[in-house]
Amino acid sequence: MANNNNAPLTSIEILQQQDHGISFTSSFKRPFKQISAANPPMDSNPRVIIPPSTKNSYQLPSSRSRLASPEPRRLTASKIYGTHYELLEPGDETACSRKQALSQPSSSLNPLLALSHSRYGLPESLVKNFASMGIQHIYPWQSSCLLGRGLLTGEKNLVYTAPTGGGKSLVADVLMLKRILGSPRTKAILVLPYVALVQEKVNWLRRAVEGVERDPQLPSQLPDSKRSKWRTSTSVRVVGFFGGSKTRASWADVDIAVCTYEKAHENCFGIYANMLVNTAIEQCTIDDLGMVVLDELHMIDDDHRGYLMELLATKILSLEQRVQIVGMSATLPNTQLLAKWLDSKYYESKYKPIPIKEYLVFDNSIYPSSTSSAFFRAASQSCVSLSSQPSAPVRTIQASLHTELRQPVTNAVVALAVETARQGYGALIFCGSRQACQATAHLVSLAMPECDDGILEKRQDIIHDLRSLPVGLDEVLGQTIPRGVAFHRKNFLPLHSTSGPRDMK
Repeated sequence: MANNNNAPLTSIEILQQQDHGISFTSSFKRPFKQISAANPPMDSNPRVIIPPSTKNSYQLPSSRSRLASPEPRRLTASKIYGTHYELLEPGDETACSRKQALSQPSSSLNPLLALSHSRYGLPESLVKNFASMGIQHIYPWQSSCLLGRGLLTGEKNLVYTAPTGGGKSLVADVLMLKRILGSPRTKAILVLPYVALVQEKVNWLRRAVEGVERDPQLPSQLPDSKRSKWRTSTSVRVVGFFGGSKTRASWADVDIAVCTYEKAHENCFGIYANMLVNTAIEQCTIDDLGMVVLDELHMIDDDHRGYLMELLATKILSLEQRVQIVGMSATLPNTQLLAKWLDSKYYESKYKPIPIKEYLVFDNSIYPSSTSSAFFRAASQSCVSLSSQPSAPVRTIQASLHTELRQPVTNAVVALAVETARQGYGALIFCGSRQACQATAHLVSLAMPECDDGILEKRQDIIHDLRSLPVGLDEVLGQTIPRGVAFHRKNFLPLHSTSGPRDMK
């Protein structure tokens, strides 16, 4: 646009001379010289202006750093000091080795603690597999339980209790594998309450029976009704039946069926404990069933699942042939009563490989539960003043300067979890809600120490497995797993569908 008066061009007039369209709102007139001074012409070769003071140290950002997501903020876990025991520094594995040595059984004084002992009658290949999985010896109570009259031969039923971590599952595993490997026709059903436990147990049993052959009688020597189109060798086949599984195996195809009591919801496909037994009865192959293992036997009192367990046990007791029933639990108050109902022997063990000590945390201080629980219970119920403190704390948690850890409870949870991880152990944290579960896992992961490349690679493999699932990878879980922290809540599918928590190391 021309200006006849040769007056300086305004900013509006300059913009109107542009080739592209412009939307105008409001403006004020400025001389062209001011516009040129405020907006110098662009150089065709842009340069980075480096201040003289930083010319030697300044580096252009790489393309990888520009594309990578920003590193999440790291937190520093508070130190824990105490008069009861010293704070272990990272890399100090003395206490870890000492505790592990005390918890490991030894057959040097008692030969019956070795699974290779002839009294157990286990194949050498199975014993070697147990050893490769870290089970070289058993505890004295396990030996005493296994050698009970009529148990290894399947003549007697068994109901037993043992504390969590005391090795109760191994007793049932040895009894079950002993029966399976001793006969080409005997089958076993292992019933668990949750899908996650079924998947973990299937993987464990497959490792235990890898390369282990059954009785040398070949499938071709069996009657036609006992043959399976899937079976071509004498190996042991372990199959899991649970909601969402896509297995095509039938009762004739398996040696050990690991299943839940019922399906997860009405539309799930699968064969479960009661349905599996019903199928065997209808096909007249129930005589192949030689053993049923009922884990978490205390759930017989559960309002939703208890009647299914009772129905299954009653059905097995009503069969004409002898089927060995093994029930176990860590919290069974009436062992003798259930043993009488199941016509079985009972065994109770109080053995704990590593003694459990209970403490209470209050206001960044750790108190022994034995001397402080009554005080805090009275304080919470009657709202009494806490001016008179209980017995002296055995440890003190340093207050945190991080905003996220200002709350004493949150600070204590993160500090104790990180300290446990530094000493080479795992920590299990229970939260009151799903949101608290996810938030706590995120905070703990931000304070976790760095790991070596080997461990990090294994954690990345877990992330890759989770991404390959139909439900995908949870965003927060993808941030916490590389730091060695995972979380699990009800109806959370990823951990149900991939490697168990024990792979998170």
